[in-house]
This record gives sequence, structure tokens and C-alpha cells, in this order.
Amino acid sequence: MQRMNRWGVLAATLGLALLGASAAQIARSPAVPIAARDEGYAGSEACRACHAENHASWHASYHRTMTQVGSLTAIRAPWKDFTPPLEGRAWKLTRDGADSFAEPFDSTGKSVGPRTRVALTTGSHHYQIYWLEEPGKTELDQLPLVWHLEEEAWIPRHSLFLTPSPKTVFSESGRWTRTCIQCHTTNGTPKHGPEERAQVADFGISCEACHGPGAAHVAEETQREKLDETAAAALPREANIENPAEMSHVRSSQVCGQCHGIHPLTKDTRPAWEKDGFAYRPGDDLAATRDLLRAPESKNTPAIQAFLGRTTGHLDEYFWRDGQVRVSGREYNGLVESPCFQRGEMSCLSCHDMHPATGDASTLRAWADDQLRPGMDGPRACLQCHAEYGDAEKLAQHTHHAAGSSGSDCLNCHMPYTTYGLVKAIRSHTITSPSAHETLATGRQNACNGCHLDRTLAWTAKELAQWYGHAIPEMDADRREVAESVLQALSGDAGQRALAAWSFGWDPARAVSGTTWMPYVFSTLLQDPYDAVRFVAMGSLRADPRWRIYTLDFTRPLEEQRLAVRASVLRDWQERGLSAAPGQRAAVLIGEDGKLDAQRFRALYGRVDGRAVRLSE
Repeated sequence: MQRMNRWGVLAATLGLALLGASAAQIARSPAVPIAARDEGYAGSEACRACHAENHASWHASYHRTMTQVGSLTAIRAPWKDFTPPLEGRAWKLTRDGADSFAEPFDSTGKSVGPRTRVALTTGSHHYQIYWLEEPGKTELDQLPLVWHLEEEAWIPRHSLFLTPSPKTVFSESGRWTRTCIQCHTTNGTPKHGPEERAQVADFGISCEACHGPGAAHVAEETQREKLDETAAAALPREANIENPAEMSHVRSSQVCGQCHGIHPLTKDTRPAWEKDGFAYRPGDDLAATRDLLRAPESKNTPAIQAFLGRTTGHLDEYFWRDGQVRVSGREYNGLVESPCFQRGEMSCLSCHDMHPATGDASTLRAWADDQLRPGMDGPRACLQCHAEYGDAEKLAQHTHHAAGSSGSDCLNCHMPYTTYGLVKAIRSHTITSPSAHETLATGRQNACNGCHLDRTLAWTAKELAQWYGHAIPEMDADRREVAESVLQALSGDAGQRALAAWSFGWDPARAVSGTTWMPYVFSTLLQDPYDAVRFVAMGSLRADPRWRIYTLDFTRPLEEQRLAVRASVLRDWQERGLSAAPGQRAAVLIGEDGKLDAQRFRALYGRVDGRAVRLSE
């Protein structure tokens, strides 16, 4: 309380003085990128006159708002007062006219850095990052706290990414032009033209990112509008834009893959990109100009293999051991490894729709979440090609689950939640079937144990053997006796623990597995050394009505957060006890007396995989 009062007094005493500073006193620096129309780009606004409905749906999408100029309407955070303190600093947030500013102060009220203008924002769906323009600098800095939209709270940026805690949180200068500009803008180039200044055709992912440069098309259509009907009909259309919906499944997916794929910039390719941008244009063969990173290493081009030879652990940042993608935003990598893509015609557009056929604003809001076509969030997505399972009886025979249950939802078995990103689990975009062998070989949770949280891997292997003739693999005593979800939560690496934490809050899994045995798992995950694991666990704990508003303060030191967990979640289950059905108890470490099998718990937790994990979203 004393700490909060100190910052509150500081806010009151400094507020009037800071508001007196004029925006004119903040010089515009060359670090701020510009939007300019060249290389055949016209900008998204040029599309509106003829394509009003498509422009409206794009405008409602999170693609548009991926990067925005830091205007009052773009900034989603309440820009006032002080941020929570982080490592001894808090930022005073002020506005002056159309500009927003942040200035760091220490706990004594002393300014410890310049007053900087918010030049750009990144994100508007889950959380929003703020890029600051410091006079005299050639790179944008990043406010180390981001605004989490659902939490309605300031969260340290590093807490929302699965990475070891950094030595300092003040180390993000230059990231926007090194990394974000590649996919969070349209035709972004870091050192464009004689001034070598960052330039984009549009901030955010706009029309021309998917349809290609449109200046010639706009000019041609403008000329056509000036002619009478006969002359207009006679004028040839030579500058049509590209339409991914009319491309082959390979080329249309490549349009998405230019950003939703992993294409490393090496020492040989980065200089050209920095000066001229990417050569790829929608409709081209992406593979002709961009090398896709794949796993294992042998799948890569010679250039990428040489790049990997100069790096350490690069593949581990993105892939499971068998090459399946482990992080979000890389769905194209998952798609191209799928038999439905390789031997069929599945594409990104098989399930996703960039422009829904509706003018209903509420429908647009729902669509914008994942940009899915109607019905593509369930079995209908697979029934497009596998129509035989549209028959409820055949589906139940195939899945061995009742039709209409979560176990008969094709996506839950063939696109399970084994990808991590945005502090949650996301469906894999490689189409696979459940396999106990793969879990043993890769450490990746299989679909069966991702739903049946109270079951062992041995149980899964036995069921798959009976249903589909799988061979039962050799496994150790833990895999035979302890629920796989518990093993992942207690002994897995940080990425496995994060996915396990998410699964404990997934409604279908909770319904199937019961929840009265879970509190000890939550109290363990909520004390994890990785901020992101604790954040995911916090969200899953809220699935219990008793903990619906439970919150950890990620700006506080780790030990303070752990003390808060011990005084709440941990104490609660120790006083109330745990319970499990007779057939569950041994696997979930609960005795008949409602007590935790502490000896086995300590043995499993003592073997936690403590290797540093860094998942590059």
C-alpha cells in the first residue's frame, strides 16, 4: 500500500507540470517510418470507391490495425496518470493535442529519461505495443509495458512471450525496423531511398498485401470511368489485380505464407531486403524468392542449412522435434507439411475467408477473431472433403465417440492445441492423427491426453491399439502410471508447461476429466519461473467460478507473486482437500483421503526440464 501511495502522490504533483509541455517541443526524428506510394502501390484508400464492401470487411479486421500511427483513436490504453512501476520506473502518460507521450520517472519523482511521443502501435486484438520516438535517435524504442485488452491492465512485454526473464526490460530499441516491419506492414522497407528511411506502402496488412500493387489497376479503372459505355467496354483490362480466391491452392496459400511462414533473413539476403524490400508479389511463386525454414535441418535449402550452421538452437525456437510448428503466426509451415495440402487441394482459404459475405457489423466483429468461413470451427471444415463422415453413425464408428461430442469434432483429434502463442494454445495447422509414439518421440501432447487430462499415455496407447491397430510402444513407469497432463505440467519444459496450463482451462477437457483434483497443479503452475506460464495458468484457473477474478501482478517480483499464490490457491486446497473419482486417483496423484501423493509429486517436480526455452512468435 505504501508503494502505491508513493506513486499516486507522484502522479498528482507532476501532472500539471507535464501537461504544460507543448508537442511542438518534441522534434520528429528519422526513426519514424513514413507511408509513401511508389513501386506501383496505391494504398488501401484507393480501393474503397469500387470495392466498398470488401474495403469495409478489411477495415473491420485485425490485419488493418496490426500497425497504426499512434493517433488518439488507435491507442487502446487509457492514456493518463502513471503506469504501474516496473523495475523502479513508472511512465507518466500524457496527451497534448493529437499526440500521446510517455516519460519515465523513478520512485522519488525524478525524471530518468526523455518525454517521448507514441509514433506507432502494434496490435489491437489481444494486446497493444507502443513504439516511442526519442528525439535524436534513429530507431524507435518500445514501452516495456503493453496494454492487455482482455485484462484491461498493463503487463510487462516480456511476460507475454515465452522466454526466460530478460536481464533488463529496457532493451527493445530497433526491433520494429529489424523485425516487425517485415509482416506488420504492407511493403515495408527499413532503408528505403536515398535517405535510407523506413518506408511502408501502408501501415498494417492492407489490400495490396494480398492483391498486389494496385496503382496501375486504379489508373486504368479511373480512365474507364471517364469514357462512355462503348469506349469503356473496348478498353482492354491489362492491369488487373491478383485475386487469391482464383489462384491454385498452392499460390493462394503462398499469399498468406509470405507472413504466416518462417523465412529467415540471412547475412546474404538481409542487405537486399533492407534496401529494396521483398521481391515477392501475390501471384508469384513464393519459393522463388523466399526460403522457407523447415525441420529437421535436412529439409532446408543449402542457403538455409548454411544459415543454421551459423546459429544455435534456431530450429528449437519454432519446431517440435519432428518438424511440426510449435509457435503461432507460422501456420503456413504447418499447412505445407499436411497430406491434405501435399496430396489434396487444401489451402488457407479452405477454412478462412478474408471478406465475409455480410454487411452485418456484429457478424464482422465475430468473423474478425479468426477470419473463419461459416461453420469452419467444427467438423464441417473436414467434411468438405471427407463427406462420408457426415453420416452420424459412420462418424461415431470412426471416432469411437458419440456424434456431436467434443471427441467427434474432427478438429480436436486432427488439429489439436499443440501450438503456443499469444499466451494461449492454438490449433496445429499440420493435419495429423493422435499417436502415443509421437508423444514419446517429440514431447508433444497428443490429442487424446490433451482432452483426457486424467489419463496416462499408456491408456491412450491401449485405446489407439484397440481402435486403430496402433502398436503399443515401450514406456517407463511414469508414462504407465501418471496422467500425461500432470507429467507435462510438473516435468515438462516451459513450452510444454504453458500448453498444459492452457489445457486445464479448456472446457471440453474439464468436462471429460473432472476438476476437483486440479488445484495442486494450478498452484504449481502459478509459481512457474516463466511469466508466460503463470499468465496462462491464471487464465485457466478462472474457469473455476471461485477464482473467476483471480489476478497476478506481473509487474511485481517473482517471489512476491509466489507468496500471493501460496496465500490463496495453495492454502485453499490444502485446507479444503482434493478429490478424484476412484478410477482417477492414482494417475492424478490423489489419495482416498483427499491428500496429494507428496512423495511422487516431489519426484516428478524435481525432474522438471529447466532448459532455457525461447519460442519465437
